[in-house]
Amino acid sequence: MQDGNRHEDIVRKYFELVRELRTGVEGAPERLLELWDPEGTFEFAGSPPVTGTFTGINAISVLYRNRFAASGMPLRLQGNGKEDSEDGIEDALGVVDTDINRMRTLDEERVVAGWTTTVGTRDRRGYQVSGSHSFIFKGDKIANLRIVVSPKPEAVEQVDASGLAIRD
Repeated sequence: MQDGNRHEDIVRKYFELVRELRTGVEGAPERLLELWDPEGTFEFAGSPPVTGTFTGINAISVLYRNRFAASGMPLRLQGNGKEDSEDGIEDALGVVDTDINRMRTLDEERVVAGWTTTVGTRDRRGYQVSGSHSFIFKGDKIANLRIVVSPKPEAVEQVDASGLAIRD
């Protein structure tokens, strides 16, 4: 099997495990860590507040464990003042689901995946956002992952974005 195909398979596995992580499947953080080089770097390179760099397996482990703990977390939606009070609405994170739209192997070590993620609450309020994951491999391990998230949310059929002011 060519490196590009093997690396694309690892990228698909990564997104499967991220789905498990987001839905609270036990062991998902540990299985994700198995895909990483111990000295790897995970970078959110979007617009603030979606920024941050995590270097080394310990830092990446903390990131995954925190995200795992956020499944179904309570949150407060703050609207645009027209439909909701200024204090916002209490709810919980209901869905965060990513669909890969395209994947491309750039060379022997690099794969880029473009995606769309739906983010919504349990009461079906939310939005869609697009972005990309750029992977650099060291052998069969992820050595670097750079995630770029669009700062512009989009409406989506499954969830209602009316009355929301997206801040992050």
